[in-house]
Amino acid sequence: MHFLEASRRKRWSVEPKKKPVEQPKHRVSLLDPKDNSNLQPLVNKVLEGMDKGQAPELCEEGAGGTYFLSDSHGKKIAVFKPQDEEPFNLNNPKGYRPRSGSYASFKEGILIGEASVRECAAYLLDHANFAGVPKTDLVFCEHPSFYVNTEAIDGEISEVNAKNEGKKKLGSLQKFKHNDGNTEDISLSLISKFPVEEVHKIAILDIRLFNTDRHGGNILFKQKTCNGIPQFVLIPIDHGYTLPSTLDEAWFAWQYWPQAKEKMSEKTRQYIKNLDAEKDISILKERFPTTIREEHFKVLRVSTMLLQKGEAADLSLFDIANIMCRSELNRPSVLEVIYHLAEKKCQGNQQTFLDHLSILMDQEIERLKCLSGGH
Repeated sequence: MHFLEASRRKRWSVEPKKKPVEQPKHRVSLLDPKDNSNLQPLVNKVLEGMDKGQAPELCEEGAGGTYFLSDSHGKKIAVFKPQDEEPFNLNNPKGYRPRSGSYASFKEGILIGEASVRECAAYLLDHANFAGVPKTDLVFCEHPSFYVNTEAIDGEISEVNAKNEGKKKLGSLQKFKHNDGNTEDISLSLISKFPVEEVHKIAILDIRLFNTDRHGGNILFKQKTCNGIPQFVLIPIDHGYTLPSTLDEAWFAWQYWPQAKEKMSEKTRQYIKNLDAEKDISILKERFPTTIREEHFKVLRVSTMLLQKGEAADLSLFDIANIMCRSELNRPSVLEVIYHLAEKKCQGNQQTFLDHLSILMDQEIERLKCLSGGH
């Protein structure tokens, strides 16, 4: 009897309900899928990886929050850069926190939180993927691994962070390009083996977009062997500090590489001739109507004009870079000088400004050719 009674009790007793294991919140979605639908397959793979427990991995390099995202097998496939983790923004994980009473940006002429937009702009303006900028678009991404600053700023925790339990963030998503390293870690003797056109494609992109942060660490290289001969492909990344509103921080790691002094190929020259600054501005206005503004478009017009005039005059990319970059920290570049001269003459009229600038550029280019014995 005791056995039967115990059996019945075991059979009919109500088992206590187990609490379901709460899954971490994660989500990835394009900000506007119709703008760059060719990135949707990558987004899907990232989401599959998160479903399998692949958490975003914070990159130790750089001043901003940069995360490697993996597929379901743990293979790196994408790079995510949240806007709110950029240097001096609210949730920067590297110690570059907002400064009380200050709106200082990491680079002159680019506001805090605008770098991820420029990552996307560089891809949009890399027509026919001439420079090889990896596919990039703006996405919403949510995962517990992302950084949220819990320290009070000016005595308060921001309302955004107080509600940011799921850590949903807006930022740039870029396809991860597998590589053999970056050009900051190799010798000049190896750099000298890079094909001229590979260096030139990056130089043209940097000049057009007035890159203020082209150091060796954001030029990746991939080496392969064909018929026993080593071949290199260069991959430009990190374009968050392009399209500034000022002309004082142009910086190009390739400027003193030997390839920069070589003549451009006919293919490269034709690409430059076909550039249209006004069409590029229309693309940016449609895609980013508020975060890229008229003062940035003005710089794009100026840099495109200089690149096209330099090509027409058969200048090297080294020569063009010398016009754009400062030779000394506190000494304005040649481009800065003639830019301000043109501004003084135009009295606020954009077309008059461009006309005067064009004349001054022609004069400077003629002077360079005379100095080099080309005239």
